[in-house]
Amino acid sequence: MAESMDLFSRTPTFHDTDAAYILPNEKVPPGFSLGSSCLNGPYYQIRLIVQSSPVEHARLLDQHNSLVALVKGRIVHAPVSSPDTVIDVGCGTGIVTRCLSSHFPTARLVYGIDLCPVPIQPGDDKASNLNFICGNFRKLAESDARFPPESVDYVFSRLLLCGMTDWPGYVRDAFRVLKPGGWAEMSDYVENMFYTDDRIAPHVEWEWLRSIRAGGASKGLDLDAGLNIYQYMKDAGFVDIQRWEYRVPCWRSAGDERPETRPMTEHIIGDKWGLYWHMLPKLLDGMGYSQEDVEKLRMDMRRGVAEEEGKEVLFCVTIGRKPDKET
Repeated sequence: MAESMDLFSRTPTFHDTDAAYILPNEKVPPGFSLGSSCLNGPYYQIRLIVQSSPVEHARLLDQHNSLVALVKGRIVHAPVSSPDTVIDVGCGTGIVTRCLSSHFPTARLVYGIDLCPVPIQPGDDKASNLNFICGNFRKLAESDARFPPESVDYVFSRLLLCGMTDWPGYVRDAFRVLKPGGWAEMSDYVENMFYTDDRIAPHVEWEWLRSIRAGGASKGLDLDAGLNIYQYMKDAGFVDIQRWEYRVPCWRSAGDERPETRPMTEHIIGDKWGLYWHMLPKLLDGMGYSQEDVEKLRMDMRRGVAEEEGKEVLFCVTIGRKPDKET
């Protein structure tokens, strides 16, 4: 219980950036490690091997392992083979970047790009193709000599939902740096909940969810990005676009039939990591809500994310290819 209380009672710091980034930005203490390998067990998993990790990085680790289980270890959906240059946009702690480095051992360059410095891990120096950049991909794509037009084979991003304020522009930037024939893969949630029998529409009937979505819109976020990326890719000029929809049940017994969903179900139920708890006031900042209003919405949120049969969350993976040049 003490550990659970710490997740909610702590006062997280947030990214010091002009982007509307909603998730906490907590420093990595000395001795923090994500593990030495991302190939562990039936899925690509990274195991926490120290106890002193900060809460946000531990949450990201749990989220990564849960998502990898959800997609049955299929981190890469695009039909990419033998790429020379790979980019992981918004790489966070570099978990996926390291997996991409291992997945594409012949790639000459695998870049992880994030707004904050990526914690260096044991073994990073042994991966000759692994590189991390602290910066904004949108700005790097405009002027950085490492990313001229048509220089990248594969652009990957996952969970930019709480930081991306210009999805069409981001997708166009990805299109511009890709070589003809190169692939983009973008994965994200739909910040909503769904019922298998359509008994209610939570985004309409739940005040806390309406508030989160309104707050996100006021800051330029697209909280339906998981579904909307398909159209963003189409508008940018991508072809061969495909989308996979992974539904995460918010009740544990569903895992009896779909065991791959169990870790993510546990990650979501009850706001285990305090994600919504801290997101909600950040999203509602400047919208006229009093502290009392925020606390009431927090209580409503805790009830909304409680375990309930028939309730689901949607995670989508979308891929698209830049057309080959006409000869």
